[in-house]
Amino acid sequence: MPDLEGVAVDGGVRSVASRKASAVDLVLHEIRRSILSGELPPGRPFTVPALTEQLGVSHVPVREALRQLEAQGLITLSPSRSAMVTPLDPDDLRAIYRLRITVEPELAALSAKDRTDDEIAGLDALVRETFGEVLQEAFWAPHRSFHAAMIEPAASDWDRRMLAPLWDASERYTRLVFDPVEAPESFAEHRAHAHDAIVDAARSRDPRRVGDAVREHLEDNLATMLHEMRTLDAVRRQRWSGTGA
Repeated sequence: MPDLEGVAVDGGVRSVASRKASAVDLVLHEIRRSILSGELPPGRPFTVPALTEQLGVSHVPVREALRQLEAQGLITLSPSRSAMVTPLDPDDLRAIYRLRITVEPELAALSAKDRTDDEIAGLDALVRETFGEVLQEAFWAPHRSFHAAMIEPAASDWDRRMLAPLWDASERYTRLVFDPVEAPESFAEHRAHAHDAIVDAARSRDPRRVGDAVREHLEDNLATMLHEMRTLDAVRRQRWSGTGA
C-alpha cells in the first residue's frame, strides 16, 4: 500500500473552526456536503491529518465524524490513517432501495388514514418549497423532509433510525442523476409532478393508493438511476467516479 500520509484533500472542504456548533456536527456536515457535492470524489483516498488541517479542527471530531459516515456507507476507513469515499456501485444502490421499498410504502400506507388536512397541506408546501427555487443545497433539505413526513405518524423510533442512514446513502446516488443545477427548469417541472402524485394519493387517505404511489416513486427513481449509471458520458463519469475514464 502506498504511503498516504501526505495525500491532500482535493476540492472545496472548508474550515469549520470559526462556526458555532458541536465540532463533530460541524465536521460531519462539511465532510458529508463535500461527498454529496462531488468535491470529495468516490474512490480517491485522503488522510485524516490532511482533512484535519483543512477543516481547522483537532483529529478527535474528524475521526468521530468519519466513523458516522462509514456507518452511513459514505466512506470506507482503513486500519491506517487513510479513508476513501465509497465508490458508486449499482448493487449497493439496489440494496439501499430494496430496503427503502420494503419499509417506506408500508409506513406511508399505515399513515394514510390518520393524516390530517394540515399535514397534507404541509406535504404540498414541502413540494412547493423543494421545487420552487431550485438551488443546489437548498433543494435537498425539504426533499428529505417530504419523504420523512410521508411515513408519519406510523413510523416508530426504530423505523426512523433505520431509514436515516438509508436516506443518507441514497442521496449520494440521487444527486448523481437528479441534479437541480444542470437543467433547473426541466428538473423542477418533472420532479414536482412526481411528488405531486404522492400528495394527491395522500389526499385520498386510501392506504393502498398511498403505498402504491410511494412504491412506484421509489422504483422509478431506482430504475432511472441504474439506467443513468450505465449511460453517463465520459465527462460526468470522471466528475463523479474519480476514475479519469
